[in-house]
Amino acid sequence: MYLCLEDSYARIQNRLYELTDEPTEMLYFSVMSDPIGGGLEEQIEGFMSEHRDLKIVFIDTLQMVRCSTDSSYGSDYKDLSVLKALADKLEITVIVVHHTRKCKDSDPFNMISGSTGLSGCVDGSMVLIETKRGSRNAKLYCVGRDIENAEINLQFDSDLKKWVVTDEPTAPKSKDNIFLAALYVYIKKKIDFSGTASELVSELKEITQEQFYPNRVTRDLVQNGYTLRKYEINFQYKRTRNGRLIILHYDRERDSSDSKNTSEVTSTS
Repeated sequence: MYLCLEDSYARIQNRLYELTDEPTEMLYFSVMSDPIGGGLEEQIEGFMSEHRDLKIVFIDTLQMVRCSTDSSYGSDYKDLSVLKALADKLEITVIVVHHTRKCKDSDPFNMISGSTGLSGCVDGSMVLIETKRGSRNAKLYCVGRDIENAEINLQFDSDLKKWVVTDEPTAPKSKDNIFLAALYVYIKKKIDFSGTASELVSELKEITQEQFYPNRVTRDLVQNGYTLRKYEINFQYKRTRNGRLIILHYDRERDSSDSKNTSEVTSTS
């Protein structure tokens, strides 16, 4: 569900059809909502009661759902903590779009409008900064509790109407190569996996004698997302009441990669 609170339905429709000729039926829009603490949470819960497969809610923008104009640390933290608690309760993702200040700062996250209470409450923050106004080149800064800090160079594609990554992916370190090779051999046979990091490590012991550590597995999967997609391995990370789950799916039909080197992983000691 996308709460595009600064747009009209006509503008939303125009933008949507610039992206695709066949929009999915699983996407819902609204140009109005109640504010945080004034009905928004109940609206989202009510929507989910009718759409049990709801996975993600976009709020564009934060200012449009705030009752107060107070931007103190306490107020910022309180508003975002309500949305954080709602996301945890419903087991969904809530992405909030917010403005940045015009003044430059060596730390991109200091450019987020408001206090540090905004970034202090959430699981992750991303700041998109255009290299030069109108240049269509930008850098995306990412930081979060479960991901490594990242800086990604982007360029806006006028034909596709979206930002595309321009960075050449860096080659994984040798340890990462072993992990990814073992994972590839395993998931090609298994096709699907859903379990904890410890369970995945246990499964990979059948592939290689190399020692992997549960506390690093999720980080390695996130950091090597580009490589996973290249080999048609879909990765999701989900928090449940019983713990954190890693969900993997291998799309055999779409994988055109050359896997001749993956068998070498079994000889690793």
